[in-house]
Amino acid sequence: MMALLAGGAAAGTGAAWPAATETADPLRPLWEAWKAAHLAPEGRVIDGFQDNASHSEGQGYGLVLAESFGDHDSFERMLSWSMSNLARDEDDLLSWLWTPADGGGVKDANNATDGDIFHAWALVRAAQRFDRPEYLDQARLIAADIARLCTRDWPGRPGATVLMPGQHGFDHPEGLIVNPAYTCPRALSQVGRACRVPELEAVAADGVALLAQLTRDALPPDWIMMATDGPVPAPDKSANYGYEALRLPLYLVWSGLSGHPVVQRAAAAYAPFLGPHTPATPTVIAPRSGEIIETSPDAGYRAIAVLAACGEGPLGPAQMPAFSAQQPYYPSTLHLLALVAQKEASFSCYSL
Repeated sequence: MMALLAGGAAAGTGAAWPAATETADPLRPLWEAWKAAHLAPEGRVIDGFQDNASHSEGQGYGLVLAESFGDHDSFERMLSWSMSNLARDEDDLLSWLWTPADGGGVKDANNATDGDIFHAWALVRAAQRFDRPEYLDQARLIAADIARLCTRDWPGRPGATVLMPGQHGFDHPEGLIVNPAYTCPRALSQVGRACRVPELEAVAADGVALLAQLTRDALPPDWIMMATDGPVPAPDKSANYGYEALRLPLYLVWSGLSGHPVVQRAAAAYAPFLGPHTPATPTVIAPRSGEIIETSPDAGYRAIAVLAACGEGPLGPAQMPAFSAQQPYYPSTLHLLALVAQKEASFSCYSL
């Protein structure tokens, strides 16, 4: 699977970067709307649906978007807020949860590895976009600590590695608790290559292989336990294809892996809901039976469904739903990321 990650610009080798077209980009007004709805002046990305909390994931997503739109001022404000409020003393990873209650502060100092990955990826991209080599130095520190603290040997598979959701709380005697949707192959491979941390390129390839294994006869679940005998349901975690796993088509299409089984299965599951008279999109699906457990009218989830379908073949230019920053933070952010992803992956299935 490594060849899929290293074979060209779409796979994220760092050989080619999207051009900075700040004034001509038709998506730029959508970015401005997203900022007005979800970004505080000091650089804090606000999840209004979660009691106005902020997460390292949201800060990382925001940084990648700011770089994508050539918005250095917003990038600097978000980065400064993250480092001032989420940085940990013992390493270069970030605390995952900050809430404004009681004057504001970190409520859980454990890291969330996807947030760290997107921070490092944004810094790698921004080092070139804004000609700031110190960003790459900072990315190297994060990348080294992700490899050191948040990867483990794959149980029962010598030589392979697993990406952990965080440093603490996911190692158990019976196996490793893993969130498959923390694997964004493009991000991991670009960070690993640019920062000279080959362990991240390796865990990206191993993550792609794990996703293929999980999708042999079902949609991938939100959480699994990696046991010696193979993946099993994770205790007290969602086993559905839900709000965690639904990001996987986005990440894989963005990584140039539109033919991956996850994308194909997701496209098939979403297909009945892409017509003009099906405004709600499945957000929680039973992986094996295909039973629809939850749906949402928020356009960001439909954007993921359209991106998965677009990976299966060309769609009409109006298939992608119109962006609205009035969605909650999560679908709004996924929607804008999907629009950036299809552009960087050279797809043409969006409208404004």
